[in-house]
Amino acid sequence: MTKKHVWILRATSVWTFYVWAVLIRNMIIDKTNTLGFRGVHIGLAIISIALAAIAWRISNFMAKEIKLRKKSKDAAGRPTLSNPAK
Repeated sequence: MTKKHVWILRATSVWTFYVWAVLIRNMIIDKTNTLGFRGVHIGLAIISIALAAIAWRISNFMAKEIKLRKKSKDAAGRPTLSNPAK
């Protein structure tokens, strides 16, 4: 994964959070839909926001891995593997 991929993942996470947060706000304000309809969509929103948070955490982890690989290049210019057990 490259830095470009990390930023795409972060942008996707922010966009997902924004879209579903607006939907939750609209569902709470707008009383024209049934309670079941609103409940299902708010539930979907919560699941999507949780997945976006997980994607954000993965992007942070990968950004740290990219920094470690950049710092730990050997004399030949090949990246060394970081410890996956950490």
